[in-house]
Amino acid sequence: MALTNLKGLRTIVGVDLPIHVYYADEEDLGVERRRQIQNISGVFTFSLSRIYPMRLHGFQMKPFAMLASGFAEVIWFDADLVFLVNPQELFDNRDYDETGTVLFHDRTLVGWGTDSGASIDWSWVHDLIGRGSDYLRSSHAFAGEASNIVDSSAIVMHMGRNLLPMLVVAQLNLDPDTYAHVWGDKETFWLAFELLRKPWTMNQWGMSGVTFLQRNDSACSGPTTWGKGQGADLPACGHMGPQDIVQMIHFSESKLRGPAPFTVQPVGYVPALDKLWHATCVQFEADDLKEFRLSQIEVFQRYINLHAGFTEV
Repeated sequence: MALTNLKGLRTIVGVDLPIHVYYADEEDLGVERRRQIQNISGVFTFSLSRIYPMRLHGFQMKPFAMLASGFAEVIWFDADLVFLVNPQELFDNRDYDETGTVLFHDRTLVGWGTDSGASIDWSWVHDLIGRGSDYLRSSHAFAGEASNIVDSSAIVMHMGRNLLPMLVVAQLNLDPDTYAHVWGDKETFWLAFELLRKPWTMNQWGMSGVTFLQRNDSACSGPTTWGKGQGADLPACGHMGPQDIVQMIHFSESKLRGPAPFTVQPVGYVPALDKLWHATCVQFEADDLKEFRLSQIEVFQRYINLHAGFTEV
């Protein structure tokens, strides 16, 4: 999937910025795969084991990779995130102009994460940051209506303006105690800004659930329900942009069962930031389901065609 994504950024959505791919060590990304990646114009690979003295892995890698890039402005994205627009458009955002940050919404999912049923330990958070900003307190998670705030598969960050918060993010991800209180790296970004009393912003256009079912399919218990274990009816996450379009789709394995990415077209999406998800299932009304625009379908079809030419591992 990563090769298709990287090639697609150049040839499909028209990215002309340099692209860095970071990996933990030789075991994380082999020589042959690095050669394939580096054959794509303007794409470079970097081993974090050769940059930092400590061994970084998993969730820890993200902030350290962003810091290692040396860029003043960074768009981070995970390998399982697909852009339907040129990601450079993410810089054209009034919130980004104000704070130098755009974080993206996770599903308003309840009862997921820690043994207590919430992946944010709010007692620990309050011990760390105090009351918290009004912006944080307005979130679904703070109100107990979601287990998480951020889906960190994409992050837009002005590193020059936010170097100190990013150093705090890195330290939080090094602290072995952090992951006992939040799920991975995703919440450490806003935590750092809250610790420093520095403003931060979420994507103002929200998120959606993306389905690969046709309208007349009903693989779940009801015609307007997506549910776990029902095949392709479990949606991926779509991050929204201006004019109510899906700018990118996050194909996290925990969010998608059924067709692999780049093998079948998405057929619709449901704006779902304000909908209540249970486990990995969300209910919606039939009128909520929106069709992708023809231009987006054409973009995704180009990814499918490109993917067919690669041998993925």
